[in-house]
Amino acid sequence: MIIYLTYNDQPSGVYWSQVTDVVEHLNTLCGPRGLPAERRVKLVALVSGRDFLKTRKAIKAHSPSALVLPMVPTMKRWRMNTSIVAWVCRLLSPTGIMCRGPFATWIALRMRELGLTKKVCFDGRGAYAAEWEEYRIIDDDALIAQFRPLEDEAVNSSDFRLAVSNALVGHWRERYGYASDAHVVVPCTLGSQIPNAASGSVDPLGRPAHGSDVRLVYSGSTAGWQSFELLEKLLVQVLDDQPNVSVLFLSKRDAHNAVLEQRYPGRVEVKWLDHSQVQGALNGCDYGIMVREDTITNRVASPTKFAEYLSSGLRIITNDGLGDFSELVRNEALGLVLDKSGVIPVLTPTTEEERARLRSTAMERFTKGAFIAEYKKLLHTLS
Repeated sequence: MIIYLTYNDQPSGVYWSQVTDVVEHLNTLCGPRGLPAERRVKLVALVSGRDFLKTRKAIKAHSPSALVLPMVPTMKRWRMNTSIVAWVCRLLSPTGIMCRGPFATWIALRMRELGLTKKVCFDGRGAYAAEWEEYRIIDDDALIAQFRPLEDEAVNSSDFRLAVSNALVGHWRERYGYASDAHVVVPCTLGSQIPNAASGSVDPLGRPAHGSDVRLVYSGSTAGWQSFELLEKLLVQVLDDQPNVSVLFLSKRDAHNAVLEQRYPGRVEVKWLDHSQVQGALNGCDYGIMVREDTITNRVASPTKFAEYLSSGLRIITNDGLGDFSELVRNEALGLVLDKSGVIPVLTPTTEEERARLRSTAMERFTKGAFIAEYKKLLHTLS
């Protein structure tokens, strides 16, 4: 058996796509028609004691075999969770542990030292230390200071690594002296439900009234690391210069997007939709916006929304330095990569032919099935 260990990750669309769907996909590669059944993967999730039963129910709805346990309270005591994982390992006897993030990896490396598992895989979803330093995810200097040595050990002491971008591997080499090739690169892929719904979902908000109208969409949080000041400057320019353009924020209303909504009544709309309606709303747009400021966090990123925009037939508006995606957009004609001026050229509606091509690209490049060889290599290492 292989354990997929997560620490202090709460249920969300990202968790379903990047954790529970991955566990399910890995298990499709095991059994009578795939790899040996003993390589089956079991999710072990250490979660906050707050609303524990609700969290456990949500996770098990997506991964019925998951073992969901309350973690030791407060992140400052995170090392104390080692005893919980040791108990789990004695119960399950895993050959390997796949770990989401540096905390989980540190704990798993202790299990290897104790002889409770043989192999450890670091699932690197981004540049953790850089993100905490640049955006202060938690305002705690002592905790932030722990991240560089933790990430260094995760990168260099693990037996195998999964990275979300080649840019992230380059960051490991530059910052931590990573010199191995024991890794695979798998970008953030589509959730299991999206490929089936992408082309058929009905837009709950309706398409623009005129054929020449263009709708841009920004889906997600407008928190600090999403570079809202850069986004605001960009949107003001295009809304002032191109009267046929409107903007949809699939976000909660806040001080950032509310200002634009008031400044451009009828052309900027802020909607917080049920998850089941989001794909339909994306289908009613023409361009997905992914502009980020130039930080290490963004240079190595693999935003899930990129694949979701493409799967809805949207062209992407981005800038240089967004993980591996900026070059992909440029090389595969998937949208626009803005130059340093940040000026958006005249936009036109996305044709149905173009939508079909973009959806096809998403299915070919951003489903989990597109990375069977990489996942099998991971399973083989941990078995």
